[in-house]
Amino acid sequence: MKTKRILLATAVLVLLAGLPGAVKADPVTLTLPSSVNVAQGGSITVIGTISNGGAPDFHISSWSIVLSNPGLTFDDSAFFLSPLVLGSGASYGPTGFFDVFADITLAPGIYSGTFTVFDLDRQIDVTQTFAINVSEVPEPVSVLLLGSGLGGLLIRRRRKQRNAH
Repeated sequence: MKTKRILLATAVLVLLAGLPGAVKADPVTLTLPSSVNVAQGGSITVIGTISNGGAPDFHISSWSIVLSNPGLTFDDSAFFLSPLVLGSGASYGPTGFFDVFADITLAPGIYSGTFTVFDLDRQIDVTQTFAINVSEVPEPVSVLLLGSGLGGLLIRRRRKQRNAH
């Protein structure tokens, strides 16, 4: 009789110990590139994926983007196309989630950003951080030299064509 109780108690303990592994906190994942590159005065589209690996549904209630420098701004209107609810096993992406703009006066360097998606019904969120590598814009003199060189080649080509006729 004692052996049966011990076996039953052991079975219950094993079952209870296994439950936390079966009931994960949240199977929702947000994937963004670890870094994006943008030139001063330019923009880049950040492509991402959000997936719900299991139950329950994830309700996309709202989202936020935080960038580490006021010289960086964003346009998140593309994420308005995301579904309102991600059911079990559903995903959205890869697709453009938002655009990041670097002001022309922003110093070249590495800046950080975070993108968070909220499920206000369940009071949970998923967050992904990423780096923004801002590079210098080529000097106007370099662009002028390139343009004049291409213009010279075009003039030379036209003269050759004219002389051939």
